[in-house]
Amino acid sequence: MSKRVFEFGPFRLDERERVLRRAGARIDLTAKAFDVLVALLSRGQSLVTKSGLLGAVWGDVHVDEAVLTRAVSDLRKALGQPGDPGWIETVPKFGYRMAVDVTVAEDSVAGAGRPKRRIWVAAAIVAVGGILKILTARDTAPPAQTIHRLVVLPFHAVEAGPYPDGLGAALADVLITRLSGLQELIVSPYALVQRYEHEPVDPVKAARELRADAVLEGNLQFSDDHVRLNARPVRSSDGKALWADTVESPVAHLFALEDSLAEQVTTRLAVRLNEQERRDLASHREPEPEAFRLYVNGRYEWGKRSREGMEKGAEYFRQAISRDPAYGRAYAGLADSYLLLGLFGHFPQLEMLPKAKQMALRALELDPNLADAHATLGLITQNLDWDWNEVERRYREAIRLAPNYATAYHWYAEFLSIMGRFQESRLEFARARGIDPISPIIRADEAQLYFFQRNYPRALELLATAVRDDPSFALARERRALIFLLQGRDEDAWQEAMTLPDCAGEASTCRLMWTAWLPSRNPSAARVALERLEADAKAGRIPHYAVLFGCVRQSRTDCALDWLEQMRRIHGVWLITAKVNPLFDPLRNQPRMRAVLTQLHLD
Repeated sequence: MSKRVFEFGPFRLDERERVLRRAGARIDLTAKAFDVLVALLSRGQSLVTKSGLLGAVWGDVHVDEAVLTRAVSDLRKALGQPGDPGWIETVPKFGYRMAVDVTVAEDSVAGAGRPKRRIWVAAAIVAVGGILKILTARDTAPPAQTIHRLVVLPFHAVEAGPYPDGLGAALADVLITRLSGLQELIVSPYALVQRYEHEPVDPVKAARELRADAVLEGNLQFSDDHVRLNARPVRSSDGKALWADTVESPVAHLFALEDSLAEQVTTRLAVRLNEQERRDLASHREPEPEAFRLYVNGRYEWGKRSREGMEKGAEYFRQAISRDPAYGRAYAGLADSYLLLGLFGHFPQLEMLPKAKQMALRALELDPNLADAHATLGLITQNLDWDWNEVERRYREAIRLAPNYATAYHWYAEFLSIMGRFQESRLEFARARGIDPISPIIRADEAQLYFFQRNYPRALELLATAVRDDPSFALARERRALIFLLQGRDEDAWQEAMTLPDCAGEASTCRLMWTAWLPSRNPSAARVALERLEADAKAGRIPHYAVLFGCVRQSRTDCALDWLEQMRRIHGVWLITAKVNPLFDPLRNQPRMRAVLTQLHLD
């Protein structure tokens, strides 16, 4: 079907070029806000229901109405100037309509020079034209502009080369990070495609599983001192390749390979870049070649999320920094390693988080536009400094720099829930899911929002979805067990907890925790388990919250408050949720609890 040009008031929207102008000046819109505006303009001044807009813009991806509300709000801000009329009218409870007259013309060679007609006349002509085009179409791919959501699969080596097996995966990860700052192209996070790392997958199947318009697949070939990447994007609707191309570079200059591929993707997909995006893509400093190789290896090891992988990753990042002390991304990688080694409990947070902060700040000194480093610094500050204004500033800056970076929206949403700003948190979670619709961790943390609100049925619904999408996702099962515990369903809580891999051994810490947390099942065993947990926590082998909640569940208030104060001194895991977490409810009226909240600036 021919693309259209709409005019209303001083505005002109070109659907083919995906450009909105006011009196000739371009107005930048996000991809979804642009699509919402097209859907409204297509109906002139007729009502478009909320469900109709959600279906037209988001298709089969389930998103909350809050996402649509935010898109319309963004549109109104973009269109508005002092003295302007309201361009978009809200029809309460039903939807929206354009509040002004709209004209339309086809933007095609055949339609050039035709006079504009009222939209209802033009719509009929376009519909008939569309049917004729379908009947007479040749077997060609549609314009590349139709690709708004892209999946980059891990690249596979045709044969063994001078780099480890993870090179293709790491290069894909780096490319995804590089493209995440573009407003008009949503690129799925690497965490979603990691499952395809070790064996080839049908690209159409992968694209449909991840609800993408297309998937970029490729293979690596090594020859003497060169590496060649053969890449092609495949459309999910029919499996056709939109193009196929090869980029090549010396093995010693892998960064040039990644740079060339980023340029190919944006050019061939006709992604319209604003001036800031053009500068960002063009201004990347090329690191020393060996430093880039070490960085790639570090990201691969870090991505395993195991203690061994994160420690190996940290060592690669340190080596990369040694080779190129001005390489900002290597510092950002080292910050991520220290951060997760602390948050995952492998080392004390007060040992790891200051190191992580130092590395993140150095990364931003070298490259202030590293969105992931801003988000990492936000999470560090959240757990180390309790400076909530600075935390929010960092997350917002990450989102500004990379508007399609799902992790920034995710972490920001979780932060807002911890602050008790639940309505704002729901909106940011919806935006995170709009970018990354099947992420189990986003679902689980959104469920935590409802857990904090004591809306346990809704939390359980979301956790059930996370488990369905990834049956091996232990965190969702653990949170279900906690909800059962608070609902007084102690046997259900025990049975759910015993499905966790960490609870498999009879003497496991996981089993000890749940024994202590469920004293109704066996009071004497619960007391013994709590004593053992206390000894392990004092020795630094387990997190303090395991003992604190054991004391709460066994009605030992002074014991719980003692451990709460110790958690404050060491910045323990879960401490920052104390304002809203129902597990802390039995302590809320205690002066010592209120004093801790004051020290956290959460009163």
